[in-house]
Amino acid sequence: MTQEAIRKVVKALALIAFTVGGFGSVLCVPFAITNNLWLIATAGIYFIAGGIMIVGGLVTYALLIKDEA
Repeated sequence: MTQEAIRKVVKALALIAFTVGGFGSVLCVPFAITNNLWLIATAGIYFIAGGIMIVGGLVTYALLIKDEA
């Protein structure tokens, strides 16, 4: 694989991570609105993981775009 092909794959994976992290954060919100402490803690963990995926995807994509310009 050439370096350009690897960059395209990494950019695609960064966008996928951003999208999956966003959906994960949105989908855990209904579980956080409950009186069950177990569900609130679990939803919080997944919400934080989704945020990390969003930030990781955005940072990776931004760094790869910066090198192209």
